[in-house]
Amino acid sequence: MFERLTRRQILSASGALLGSTLLAGCGFRLRGHFDAPFETLYLQMTENTRFSGLLKRMIESGSSIRCVSSPREADAILELLSMTRSRDILTINDAGRAREYELTLTVEFRCTSPEGYEYVDTTRLIANRDITYTESEFLSREKEEEVLYVDMENDLINQIVRRLEAARAPNQK
Repeated sequence: MFERLTRRQILSASGALLGSTLLAGCGFRLRGHFDAPFETLYLQMTENTRFSGLLKRMIESGSSIRCVSSPREADAILELLSMTRSRDILTINDAGRAREYELTLTVEFRCTSPEGYEYVDTTRLIANRDITYTESEFLSREKEEEVLYVDMENDLINQIVRRLEAARAPNQK
C-alpha cells in the first residue's frame, strides 16, 4: 500500500503530522465548547442591545450554560457594572485641530452566585483603537468609529466568555 505513495505525498503527510503535533504541544486549541461550574446564568444588563444579544449567543453556543430570564432561576448572575465609551485626542495638526483620536471601550462586570460566592471577581476590561480624522471625511469617520466600537465589543465579549470558562466552583481553588 505504501509503495504507491510518492515522495511528495509522504513529505506532505509527515509535515501535516509534525505541524499538528507542534500546535497541540503549545496549548493551541480552537474555540469550542467549554464547561463552567454553573448550568444556568442570568445576564443582569440592559436587554435588547447588540452587546447583550451577542454575549448571550456566545455563551449559549460555546457551552452547556443556559441563559435564563430571572435571577431566581439562575445558578449564577453575570452583572454588567458599567460600560463606557471615550474618545481622546492623540495628535493635533498645524491649525490646532485634532488629527488622531484614541477610542476606548471599558467594561466592568462580575459573576456571582445568588448566595454571594464570586465565580469571577469584579473585573475591568479595556479595549483601545486609534482613528485618524480629517474634516473632509467627517461622515465616513463617524461610520468607521462605530465599526471600531463594534470590533472592541466583540473583543471584550470574547474576553468575558474566557473569564467565565476559567471560573471555579466554591469548593475548587
